[in-house]
Amino acid sequence: MPASEVTIEQVYDVHVFCCINERSQDHPRSSCAARGSVDLQKHMKDRAKELKIKNIRINKSGCLERCELGPVLVIYPEATWYRYDTTDDIDDILNQHIIGRQRVERLILKNNQKVPAPTIKSRIKLRVGGIKKLTRNVKKFELFPEIEGLLPTFTAGSHINIITANGHRRSYSLANSPKQRQYYEIAVLRESDGRGGSAWMHDNLALGDSVEASLPTNNFPLDKSAEHHLLIAGGIGIVPLLSMGRVLHEKGVSATLHYCARGPDSTPYAKEAKEVFADQVHFHHDGGNPKNGIDLQQILATPTKNTCIYVCGPSGLITAVQNAASHWPGGIVRFEKFISDRQKPVHQNSDTAFDIVLSRQRKTLSVPPGKSILDVVNDAGINVSSSCEDGVCGSCQVRLLGGKAEHRDSFLKEKDYQNSIMICTSRAEKGETLILDI
Repeated sequence: MPASEVTIEQVYDVHVFCCINERSQDHPRSSCAARGSVDLQKHMKDRAKELKIKNIRINKSGCLERCELGPVLVIYPEATWYRYDTTDDIDDILNQHIIGRQRVERLILKNNQKVPAPTIKSRIKLRVGGIKKLTRNVKKFELFPEIEGLLPTFTAGSHINIITANGHRRSYSLANSPKQRQYYEIAVLRESDGRGGSAWMHDNLALGDSVEASLPTNNFPLDKSAEHHLLIAGGIGIVPLLSMGRVLHEKGVSATLHYCARGPDSTPYAKEAKEVFADQVHFHHDGGNPKNGIDLQQILATPTKNTCIYVCGPSGLITAVQNAASHWPGGIVRFEKFISDRQKPVHQNSDTAFDIVLSRQRKTLSVPPGKSILDVVNDAGINVSSSCEDGVCGSCQVRLLGGKAEHRDSFLKEKDYQNSIMICTSRAEKGETLILDI
């Protein structure tokens, strides 16, 4: 019988090879294991069982020699290559490719591809369609799309970055319900000792003016698994919590708001807070003395099952809430701030140059004094997400694959220092070269 007529019965219909290769920490190419492939391969095996996929073999693989693109996997017999970063990516591969027989185009790797496809920093043009003074120093702005239609979607807790006249990015939370996409609603506190963004918004923006903004980003999301939500606002910190309250109200989910401000005349969105939270809103007017504000020890005295705590406002309030809730389960307090409360190192003016290795790009760059890692990476034409540029929002967090960093942010916890870095503010320790997952 000719070989071409021989029918070979396959033991498995699908073979998946997931690279879990691990290199030394200082290797400039790094490895798939350093980028999380071990846990993701395990998730793929477990998820395939949950989906009851038959005749599939999900294998651990040694180096597949596409390190800069990792984590990577290849599926046979189709010989389809994918890169992936999250469990959602894995789920899409299983559901769309393995079950649905449709390629997941967003994760596909081309045969000749050597580095990740460049990301596009998306900006949108908005038109100022409404301005209202909420208090003596707080203005509300309604920002409509320049071209009529619905704005990009967002979730409660999101913020956008407004690009000011001098090119700086300033972050402002969205106050409206995600169902309301005709415009984005922000509120801006004019700060005389701020970085210029709030003064520019107050003094220069008028009805009909155009501004550029980033797409909405959410580093402060609602916990969908919580049965009760305890929200704590300080002054202008009410903005994202009001958006959250609107979503929770629409869904009929239990929520309580404690809202502290100097006095009734300096409480933005007081009327809206009453409408959204009804009898579950509690106002605290401290006259400018935090000691007369919210009694955190009382309201956080007893941990409540299936409750999530959210706080937004001055850094002192956030720290006070974290301390008062320290006996609650870990990770129960969610917060967001846009201004760093960490003191800059006294030696910052004498910063020295250091090198960074962009492991996915096969590039080595030098970071001079007076420039951040983010500046240097952007100058090289490589787009990295960023927002506050002050080390507080988490947008520019990058996996640290090698080298020791001098951490200057207010976002990472000490346990994360070995694995991550905020590239807008942090630098290398003296004599160190940083290997970054870029």
